[in-house]
Amino acid sequence: MSKSLGNVVETNKLLEKNSADLCRFYMMRKCSPIDFMNFDMQELNRRSYQVLSTLYHLSRFFLENSLFDGFEPSKEPLTLNKLEPPDRWLLSKLQSAITVYTDKLEKCEFNMALAILEDFVIETLSRLYVPMIRKELGTDDPGTQKRRMAVYAVLHYALKTVTLLFNPVTPYLSETLYQKVYRRLDPNLPTSINFNAWPEPAATMYNKIVEKEFDLLFIAASLVYAARQEAKLKRRWPLSTVIVVATEKIVCALKNVETMFLELSNIKTVEYMPKTPSLPEEEKWVSAIEGDLTIIINAKRDDKLLGEGIMRDLARRVQALRKELGYVPTDVLDGVHIAELDGESCGLVSCYLEEMAELVRARKVNLHGKREELPEADWHETELDGKTVFLSIH
Repeated sequence: MSKSLGNVVETNKLLEKNSADLCRFYMMRKCSPIDFMNFDMQELNRRSYQVLSTLYHLSRFFLENSLFDGFEPSKEPLTLNKLEPPDRWLLSKLQSAITVYTDKLEKCEFNMALAILEDFVIETLSRLYVPMIRKELGTDDPGTQKRRMAVYAVLHYALKTVTLLFNPVTPYLSETLYQKVYRRLDPNLPTSINFNAWPEPAATMYNKIVEKEFDLLFIAASLVYAARQEAKLKRRWPLSTVIVVATEKIVCALKNVETMFLELSNIKTVEYMPKTPSLPEEEKWVSAIEGDLTIIINAKRDDKLLGEGIMRDLARRVQALRKELGYVPTDVLDGVHIAELDGESCGLVSCYLEEMAELVRARKVNLHGKREELPEADWHETELDGKTVFLSIH
């Protein structure tokens, strides 16, 4: 079993070793140069730690997956016409970040400059872009290898650029990531991060149309989440239908990113309408509204949707167990064993075991009535909808 280089212990060791970076980032981010600052150790270990550890984990995520697929930056250059809308959106946002961040640094507005990097790392990269492409990197299908290479090229460019931007503030962490990630993938790079040119925004990567479409996408997805919350439906539970009631302009923009909208919302189909329709009373409909955009979801789930929802809940717990036991994301498990799942849930989830195996990167997923059926297994207790379930992976 390969041990993860991106676990919490490894992150703590790295940031403790480079504690000067953490303190410097905290002090520069906290307030402007002319303000008096109260140093707070607890505050230091919250947001500042979160930002730098997120950058570290994103870099490890990229490295582990790119090594697994044999990505070589020199052989897979970033080619704009091969990219999908999420990639073009990320690159456009990055160009804006480079421009504003550089301007703030030159004006010595360090706290405002670091707020730009913080937002890009936490919100744009970690919370928005990576969830959109994670599923594409989670498969070994040769038919999608070209797409995976394009994603790696985007991540390589974006993360390397961000690391260069962080360098004046966190030189030790930046040098560590540069040597262990980027020079490992491309030994022909300059021997130190300090020998690289300062990032310059690329005019060809700006795409304000895509940015506006994705702004609408995220608003629509947030309305779906709000409707789900009202109906007490987890995001991992798939739903059958969402109705979008909006103006023609908004509808056209959402249709351009429809695939991503359905993926983020975890809904099978979408219908567009100019005004709110009369809906069957026997169905369970929940809505959320913002401005000219209304989102209506069908909260009723049949057995097929219930089974897929249970599978996704179990997959999430298996992924958490993988991380806890130190498996890296690219490790393929020989088997996943699930014991003492109630009979009804077993029946609903049984047809999704192959899909679950692909999600958790395992050769096979097995259901067991009792733990005693596999006495040699190392069982781990978890909870599913208030009921105790046991998991074993190897």
